[in-house]
Amino acid sequence: MEKFRFFNSTEADIRDYTAADYAEYFGLFLSDGLYTENGNAGLRVVTGTGLSCGIETGYALIRGYMYHNDALLTNSLSAADVFLDRIDRVVLRFDEVAREIRITIKKGTAASSPVAPALTVTATVKELGLAQIRIKKGVTVLSAADITDERLTSAGLVSSLISIPAAEMWNVWNSSLAAIQATWDTWFATIQNTIGNRLAVGDTAPTNPIAGDVWMKTGV
Repeated sequence: MEKFRFFNSTEADIRDYTAADYAEYFGLFLSDGLYTENGNAGLRVVTGTGLSCGIETGYALIRGYMYHNDALLTNSLSAADVFLDRIDRVVLRFDEVAREIRITIKKGTAASSPVAPALTVTATVKELGLAQIRIKKGVTVLSAADITDERLTSAGLVSSLISIPAAEMWNVWNSSLAAIQATWDTWFATIQNTIGNRLAVGDTAPTNPIAGDVWMKTGV
């Protein structure tokens, strides 16, 4: 089936487009990730009051859908375990079924060697990791040292997906070069020995000399 978009509607030809149509369009040339502003990636996770964290402003793109947080967003963290540490994960969660993109705190499991919850990636859900937060046993206040920024290692930055078909371009270049070489060889063959500025060295004068030839006579 042929598809083409986007065109204005007319009374005789109504054109309806969905959000998915636009998301498909943007997803063709922009990767999932965070946008930068003034050289800095947005949505940085910082400490909040007590056992809470804040997410700074920023933009993101997931599967062609845009997210924007325009003010410091505060999220409370679950109380610390009495005996064991745990690692929570701050993620930006895209949910196509729920039709939303939101900051979510994924609570880890307390353990002697805790690990962060895994990111969920399915056909309808995708999470970008923003930070891991270690909730140490018995704490009631979060410190900056407890936050591991993973925006660049997990979420990444939005970049262009437009790529150059190098192999195809190389084949075209080689074909063109071969045609140019063949044309050159044919032309050179037709003028060879018909123009001057040739150099001859020997005892006797060259045959069929042409104006502009140079003869360097040897011997006495």
